[in-house]
Amino acid sequence: MEIIIDRQGAIVCKGNLVVSDIENIHSSLESLLEDSSQVITLDLDGVEEIDISGLQLLYSLKKTFDADGAMRIRAINPAIREIIEISGFSIALKEALP
Repeated sequence: MEIIIDRQGAIVCKGNLVVSDIENIHSSLESLLEDSSQVITLDLDGVEEIDISGLQLLYSLKKTFDADGAMRIRAINPAIREIIEISGFSIALKEALP
């Protein structure tokens, strides 16, 4: 998974949010989030695959930032959005979803 910060300050994810990569993804996000404000914006348009570990990571980020700020998703791959809805995570992520 490639994770970068774009010119608008959004965290752009490209690749797969799956269990085999989740530890590396978490480490990458952790270092980026140390310098972030209380509001983070994710761009998930480039995410091609997500599993329960990826969904749990998104929920964990949302919970963490809801305590002192907010997490927003500005763009999302339609296939990933469908998985979020089918899995029931759309309820937990509803304030973050576009």
